[in-house]
Amino acid sequence: MVSTSPKTQCRRVDNGSEDRISCLPDSILCQILSVPPTKDAVATSILSPRWKHAWTSVRNLCFDDELSVMGDEVSGITVAAFEKFVHSVLARTHPSSVEKFSLRCSYLRSLGMFDYWVSSAISRNVREIEIDLRDHERIPLPASIYRSITLEVLRLRSYFALKIPPDGVCFPRLKTFHLMLQQPTNHLPHNLFSRCPCLQHLSLTVYFTAANPASNLIISSATLKTFVLEVMYCSHSSAPNQHTVTIVAPNLEFLDITDDLAVSYAVHQLPSLHKAVYYVMFSEWPPIDRRPPVQLLAGMTKAKCLTLSAGVLHALNRRGDNIFPQFSALTYLHVTVGQFGCTMLPTILGCSPNLHTFVLHLSDWYVLNDEQTRWTDTATVPSCLSDHVNIIEINGLGKENSHMRLAEYLLNHSRVLLTMTVRCKPSVDGKTLENLHHRLMGLHRGCASAFIHLTRWVTWP
Repeated sequence: MVSTSPKTQCRRVDNGSEDRISCLPDSILCQILSVPPTKDAVATSILSPRWKHAWTSVRNLCFDDELSVMGDEVSGITVAAFEKFVHSVLARTHPSSVEKFSLRCSYLRSLGMFDYWVSSAISRNVREIEIDLRDHERIPLPASIYRSITLEVLRLRSYFALKIPPDGVCFPRLKTFHLMLQQPTNHLPHNLFSRCPCLQHLSLTVYFTAANPASNLIISSATLKTFVLEVMYCSHSSAPNQHTVTIVAPNLEFLDITDDLAVSYAVHQLPSLHKAVYYVMFSEWPPIDRRPPVQLLAGMTKAKCLTLSAGVLHALNRRGDNIFPQFSALTYLHVTVGQFGCTMLPTILGCSPNLHTFVLHLSDWYVLNDEQTRWTDTATVPSCLSDHVNIIEINGLGKENSHMRLAEYLLNHSRVLLTMTVRCKPSVDGKTLENLHHRLMGLHRGCASAFIHLTRWVTWP
């Protein structure tokens, strides 16, 4: 039953209408005020006496100095005002349990003050913490975070100096961890992740420079279910050092890796892997070692769903040996092809004998020439096309002969095909779309009952 005390009674506003929001119970107002940034929640205190103290019970504390410190207006006064505001809010709010503490700050003047802000959130049983110090130099992560028994989500969107506490206690309840590492050491990350007993979701951005000595970044966790890794390397003016990423995660279900071939991989068996995504940047750099893609793919062979970028196929193609691991469990494959790497398609399909759904994305960044598709005339037909593939999608089809040749090859050899969906480039005009439709409908079908649907791709990535 809603309270009818004066504190929750409805009032009339100037135009005579009823102020229904002020009629809401404190618990509902608190939920509403937890949505906007804390600065906006505090500003509602001027609305009426009913709202004066409502914000003090919010469970989301979100601070962003860009809301008060803008561009050329930055000064000691404005930074001090932001610090005073954070202190005031932390002193005047009184929920025993904080759902989220978020801090985005470019001008941190005192580490002691930063530690106090974080410790204040920890003392209120915070469940989620997000910190972005933007371009601030790397600083130690407050010790109180490591020991929190309520923290489940931690997103560090800037670089921190990580140090495992002497007693070895490390994030006892943490489930989701977003972390950025700059020039990682050989042992710390391994010790850190293996000491998180509840870790399930890890997102890691690693930045290497040419000055880094060779290192082995070890991701070891018996509880990890999803792992997203982005590897950044500062320059390709020379071959990078021999960095290695080792993955030991027997319960991993989802793996997403983006890199520029700057590291090698040692992937232990991933028996629980369901979906894998592999994206390679800058695959055209000649000094880059071409072995990492094969190393990484060899550890993904249990995946049922696989997505590969054009850069992966380009790198594999430049090896010149058409090596690709066997993916016997794979039922869904999404591949992007560009100017290079198209010749890898028969090899990849041949190593996916149980494939059911094949999605082919034709990159708009590089022109796929006729030479790249001549294999369609002579290549051995992969067994998956003859026996299992029943859904095919082709995205980015243009008027190029090479595009139509690929569509013809797939349509001709897919003998159990149910549906082929073809999405043309947005730039294709109505007349060209009509011509493409006519050409597609005239192609021989390995399965006479296969349905072909042609449309223009409205959203171009």
